[in-house]
Amino acid sequence: MLEIIKYTIENLVNRKSRSFLTIVSIMIGIAAIFIFSSFGAGLYMYVGEIAESQGLDKFMVQGRSMGAPGLDDAFRLEDKDFRAIERTKGVKDATAWYMKVVEVERDDVRKYVFLAGVLTGGTDIEILEQMMAGSAVNPGRQFEKNDRGKVVLGYNYRVPDKIFSKSYSVGDRIKINGVNFDIIGFYESIGNPQDDSNIYMVEDDVKELFGDDIPYAILIGQVVNIDDMDKVVERVERNLRKARDVDEGEEDFSIQSFTEAYEMFTSVLNIVVGFIFLIVVISGFVASINTANTMVTSVLERVQEIGVMKAIGAKNSKIRNIFLIESGMLGFVAGVFGAVVGWALSFLGGKILSNLGWSFLMPRFPWWLFVICIGIATVVGAVSGVFPAIYASKQNVVDALRYE
Repeated sequence: MLEIIKYTIENLVNRKSRSFLTIVSIMIGIAAIFIFSSFGAGLYMYVGEIAESQGLDKFMVQGRSMGAPGLDDAFRLEDKDFRAIERTKGVKDATAWYMKVVEVERDDVRKYVFLAGVLTGGTDIEILEQMMAGSAVNPGRQFEKNDRGKVVLGYNYRVPDKIFSKSYSVGDRIKINGVNFDIIGFYESIGNPQDDSNIYMVEDDVKELFGDDIPYAILIGQVVNIDDMDKVVERVERNLRKARDVDEGEEDFSIQSFTEAYEMFTSVLNIVVGFIFLIVVISGFVASINTANTMVTSVLERVQEIGVMKAIGAKNSKIRNIFLIESGMLGFVAGVFGAVVGWALSFLGGKILSNLGWSFLMPRFPWWLFVICIGIATVVGAVSGVFPAIYASKQNVVDALRYE
């Protein structure tokens, strides 16, 4: 077997131009598969981490408007709605957020960002932290019950040229709608520019800025038993219809459980996986044609050589194995290079996305992805060499020796 491998390598080196082009054709397909798969794996893991950190035991109530929550002046969520959720059987805890667009000013530069107003009683902060995708306040501290005139900022305020040219630090002051607030902490990066640019403050300060009549933007409920989520959501919907005095089918609000959101994201990712599979099939087909062409040409160029080997006693199986190993080796080498190139491009793309603030799109590189890509390339190479290998092994000795 070692002699066959050595002989195969010598033949590939002697025909380096053709071998190189064949390897490149397979490598491009494998690199494309690796890139899509690594980003797909990253999204799967991110969604799984979000589901684990936030928990699937929550649901969210907001308006039916397609715009950002809290910006539709025609829709209001009020205390009566909040209380309707709290008293629903099966609801363990509930909290609410305010959402507004505010003006932030520094050195005569003004930016407009989202402000989230949060409650600080009971389990409100605990639910808030779960909703922040596992992102903790670091550096600094979280809100306490009697905090006033203080804010927690998203990650981007710590980074120069993300929001303003200069970054903020814990203890600095930030001007929001013309009012100065003390910065007590920063959330760690969530991974998208909008969330990482949010400002968070307590309910009393929100009402100080916008008035006591400001409605809630989002109501969040946590169920006692996740298995009863559908039943609890139905009860919440019924109680909200009663509180808002609307008939069934005429609701101006929507309720989405985190389980539904998780299933929706995974459904989208499954479509991405299907797209990746299509790329695998197309890439494999193109690569197999190129490899088969290379192997057929190699057989035709070496008919006399095959005749000599058979004349000195080489069996058909040995001839067949030579060409199978040769085509498989082409695939293996292409797979290794394809995985390396795919990793390099994915890593570079991930760094660019992270610098742009989209770190949740970072690719992941599980060990099995390298194995699968190299395996696919090797199998494609070997399978595409089956017919040429059989053709070579069936050469008649006399005809092969007289072949020109």
